[in-house]
Amino acid sequence: MKAAATAIAVALSLPAIAMAVTDCSRAKTNFEKLLCSNARLEQADQRLAIAFREALNRGISPELLIDSQRAWMRDSRDICNDVQCMLDAYGARISDLDNQH
Repeated sequence: MKAAATAIAVALSLPAIAMAVTDCSRAKTNFEKLLCSNARLEQADQRLAIAFREALNRGISPELLIDSQRAWMRDSRDICNDVQCMLDAYGARISDLDNQH
């Protein structure tokens, strides 16, 4: 019971980094503009959020997940200038999250 309460508390306290939430009315960065203009990227963003939550549910350290997510955003996602690059970055990250145990 205590583990479940802890997991819920951690999930609720996670920053937006773990959630697929982009306010397209305020899109400023290249990433946000690409995401908001392409349905496939929006779907990939949703799948990434699910993969992140599933990794948490498997007991992966929230701190490790958040740190690796920030690094992925900085080093993979945010360097993309086109949709295909971003789709590839999302696919790689989702695969990485799915394979963490």
